[in-house]
Amino acid sequence: MENVVAAFAVAPLAGALLVAGVGFLMALAVGPSALTGVVGTAFALTAGIGYVAAVLLGIPGFLLFRRLRWVGSAHWVLLCASVGAVTGAVMPAAVTLAGDRGGRLWAAVGVFLVIGAVVGAASGLLFARTIKIKPPASDEIAATFD
Repeated sequence: MENVVAAFAVAPLAGALLVAGVGFLMALAVGPSALTGVVGTAFALTAGIGYVAAVLLGIPGFLLFRRLRWVGSAHWVLLCASVGAVTGAVMPAAVTLAGDRGGRLWAAVGVFLVIGAVVGAASGLLFARTIKIKPPASDEIAATFD
C-alpha cells in the first residue's frame, strides 16, 4: 500500500469541506455577516474532530481491515462512515445520558449519527481515492498455493 499517510492526512478534510459547504449555504440564508464565522468554525471543528477520530478509531480500523484484506474502496468508505457515525453520536449520547430524563434527546443521537455517517463517507471517498493498493506479486500468489 502506498500513500497511507497522505490518505490519513487528507481524508478528514473532505468531511470538513462538506460541513463547511452546508454551513456556507445556511449562512447565505441567514445573511452575509454570519458567513465567515459559520464556515470557518464549521470547517475547523469538523477537521479537528475528524483528525482525532482518525487517530483513535481510523488507524486501528485501517490496520484491522488491512489484516483481513478488506482493502477495496467500498471497505474504506464503510470504515470511515462507521467512524463518522460513532463520532457524530458520541456528544449527543453523552448529553442525553447525563441529563435527559424523558428520553426526548435520543432523536438528536440518531440525527447526529446519520450526519456523522454522511460526513465520514465523504472522508472515506477521499481516503479511497488517495490510498494506492498494490496487487500482490506473482510469487506471493504462487506461495499461497504451495
